[in-house]
Amino acid sequence: MNVQEMHLAIQQGVDKINSLQADLLLPEEIDLELNKAQSKFINLKYGINNRYRKGFEQSQKRVDDLRVLVEESTITATFKEQLTNTTWVDTIQLPDDYMYMLNAISKVYIEDCVTLPYTDSTGTRIPDSATVSSVFGINKFIQQDDIFTLLLDPFNTTTYVKPLMTFREDAIDIYTSDIFIIEEVKLTYLREPTEISLSLSDDCELPIHTHNEIVDMVVASILEGISDPRYKTHQIEVNKNE
Repeated sequence: MNVQEMHLAIQQGVDKINSLQADLLLPEEIDLELNKAQSKFINLKYGINNRYRKGFEQSQKRVDDLRVLVEESTITATFKEQLTNTTWVDTIQLPDDYMYMLNAISKVYIEDCVTLPYTDSTGTRIPDSATVSSVFGINKFIQQDDIFTLLLDPFNTTTYVKPLMTFREDAIDIYTSDIFIIEEVKLTYLREPTEISLSLSDDCELPIHTHNEIVDMVVASILEGISDPRYKTHQIEVNKNE
């Protein structure tokens, strides 16, 4: 469906018996409901708070529901701070359209010998290029209240094959040691969808097979808002959606 067809389907769904309820709905109000439903739809399909208890990539249906929102971005890391005598922090800024992380892989500079990297005037560690090679490590997400405990644990501390990372506002911090630093991070994530707008002719960019589900969610929301007796019956049908 394009945005005009979605608006028409919503009006028909709300006003099946010519009660003129749909005539009171402004296009801007329908756009608002569509974008709320789109956001709710993404959250339901990404997480497991749905009737099938399956999240994104746990079934082909979930993959197909959200595949158009999957993005990849390679982001250069910058030095943030020295945390302890043997621990440093590099950081990357999240993309502006970031919504949910799927995975993160770091390109790591690792020393081939015990020679320590030197530090320039800004405090950034610069490795000796003659003794350094690059490898890739799969980042491991750690909660903020666990990071210091793990950094001090020799069996669970950050390593070049599995760098530990935490989230902070619009950034990811990656923890390094005295033998490796982060050059860049390849981030795979779900991005924010484009807003649906009738006045701007901006259609729903999710796959076509999701449009009826989103329309049904909007109709259910509107019927609930106007306390229409058809709401409970309609909601039962909406809940049948996978």
